[in-house]
Amino acid sequence: MAGQAGRAWPSCPLWQDPADTEDGEALKSAELGRALTGRAPRPLVLSGDMGPLLRRQPFSDGVPEAEWNIDDDALMGQLHGLYRAAGAECALTHTAGCASAQLEGGLRDVADQVNEQAVREARSCGPRFVMGLVAQRGCALDGEALDSLMLQAATLKEAGVHGMMVWADDLASARALTRAVKKVWGGPLVATVPFAPATGARGAGPATPDGQAPAEAFRALAAEGAHAVGAELRMGDVASFSQELSRAAEKSGRSLVVRLVPDVCGTVADEVGLTGPSAGIARDVGDATRDKAVASAVRTLAGDGACAIWCGGDRPLADTAAVVAQLDALGAR
Repeated sequence: MAGQAGRAWPSCPLWQDPADTEDGEALKSAELGRALTGRAPRPLVLSGDMGPLLRRQPFSDGVPEAEWNIDDDALMGQLHGLYRAAGAECALTHTAGCASAQLEGGLRDVADQVNEQAVREARSCGPRFVMGLVAQRGCALDGEALDSLMLQAATLKEAGVHGMMVWADDLASARALTRAVKKVWGGPLVATVPFAPATGARGAGPATPDGQAPAEAFRALAAEGAHAVGAELRMGDVASFSQELSRAAEKSGRSLVVRLVPDVCGTVADEVGLTGPSAGIARDVGDATRDKAVASAVRTLAGDGACAIWCGGDRPLADTAAVVAQLDALGAR
C-alpha cells in the first residue's frame, strides 16, 4: 500500500498445520533412528537419572519419584534443562517405575497422567530428541506387569516421544520387555541390560546377570526387534569390556549404546544452602579423580564405536557434563 512501506506491522502468530507437526515428529524419529544405528557422525549423549537430583530437593523424603511428574512440572522441566545445558542432546523421560503396576496408592489411578506429564517435561527444554524410558528393575515380569509396561509404552508414544529405551535387570527380562514394547511401538528402540565380570571377579569376561555372553545377549535382543543394543557398565569395566561388547553388537547387526555407572556410589556433597533445581546439581567440586575416570571411559567407548552414552549413579548430571567435555576434547562432537 502506498505510503506504508516503512510501517512496522504487528507480528502475527504462525499456526502450524497438525499434519506439518506430525511430519516433523516423524522426521525427528527417523533422525534418532539414524543416530542409534551408527550412521550419525558422532556419539549421541542422553540425559541421565533424575532420581539422585530429586532426592536432594528440599522436603523430598518420602515423596515417590513418580509423584514429581504431576506435582512439580516446573522443577522437572528445569532439571531436564540442566541436562541440556550440560550437553545432553536426547532427553530420557522420568518414567522408570511409572507403569501402573509399578506405582503405589493413588498414583496407580493417574498412571497415564504421570507418563504424559513426563513427556511434556522432557520436551519443555527443547532437546533434539526425547526417548521414553520403560524399565523393569527389581521386580518379576509376570503377565500383568508386562501388560502394564506395554500400556505405558503406548502412553509414551501418544504423548510424543521419538524413541524408546527399554532397561531391565537381566537378559530374559529385557527380551520379554522388548517384545511387549514392540507390540505398540515401531520406531527406534534400544534394549539395555547390565554386564559385569562373569564370575564376579576382575579379569573375567562380561556377562549378563543371567549368565549370557555379549554375543548371545545382543543376538537375542536384535531378534526381538531392538534397533540398538545397550550395555550398563561400571566405569572400571569399560577398558576390559568395551571392545568385546562393540564386536558383539556389530555381529548382531546393531550399534552399541552404553549406560555408564560409577564403580562405587558415594554420598555427594552438594553446596550448602542451594534450593530448588540448584540443589539437584551434584557437581562434586574438585572431584578430579571421578572426572578422569569418566574421561577415560568415554575415550575408550568413542574409540570402539559406541553410538550413544548416558550416565547413572550418584552424580549423573556432573558425569554427563564430563562425557560431553571429553567428546569435545576428542573432536567427536
